[in-house]
Amino acid sequence: MKKAQFKGSYYGAGFDRNMIYMDFEYRGHTYTVYENRSKGNIPIAWQHINAQASIDAEIEREEKRKKYEETHEHRYEDTAEYGFNLFWKYVNGEIGEEELSKK
Repeated sequence: MKKAQFKGSYYGAGFDRNMIYMDFEYRGHTYTVYENRSKGNIPIAWQHINAQASIDAEIEREEKRKKYEETHEHRYEDTAEYGFNLFWKYVNGEIGEEELSKK
């Protein structure tokens, strides 16, 4: 598994002045973990695990979508737009029930 790279940290100001934010980059995506110095918070290790799992899932979804688009042909007849246009042609009397049932 690839490690996250530390990008920088900064302190909150105003209402979040007790917060320390740390930015990391993981697999081309940036995420932030934080530590609240005045109260307990989710452990930073858990924040890393959750953020990296979310990024991994997002990348996997994108790869699956690209693979699906590469392997499947998209036809106009399979779209909702085609069905909508066919419906309006029927409503406007441009086609009858016979032509509608063929399609």
